[in-house]
Amino acid sequence: MKDAQNNIIVRESFSMAYMGGEIWFCQLDALYDRKELVMEKFQKDMDSIKRPSATGLIGINLNQTAVDKEMATEIADRLIEFQKLRRVVFVGVDRKIKKVIKEQFNHSGKGISFAFNFIDDFEKAKMWLCGN
Repeated sequence: MKDAQNNIIVRESFSMAYMGGEIWFCQLDALYDRKELVMEKFQKDMDSIKRPSATGLIGINLNQTAVDKEMATEIADRLIEFQKLRRVVFVGVDRKIKKVIKEQFNHSGKGISFAFNFIDDFEKAKMWLCGN
């Protein structure tokens, strides 16, 4: 899908078989400062992940997307809501946003039931998600 107004390409998120597992990649990359678009797309992806057959391994690609504190908090809160998540990896997140997400996970009151990591290399992120 292409955002004609700003010449931004919105890539579809997808499920991928990898090393005997299945990973859901939430493609929120290269959306720059389009906060509303990022959060709309994230919400749509979360609806897909809610399906009973969906995987518990999630990769969230945020390369070249400006993420502020409010967005990071909302993303973390939405992930905390899912009980079936096993592992979540964030790709392309700066140090400030890593801190916001970690704090949200650590102080949620509910605790989190999944492992999470921040890895900038997509191949390494896939390997981590599948437990290697």
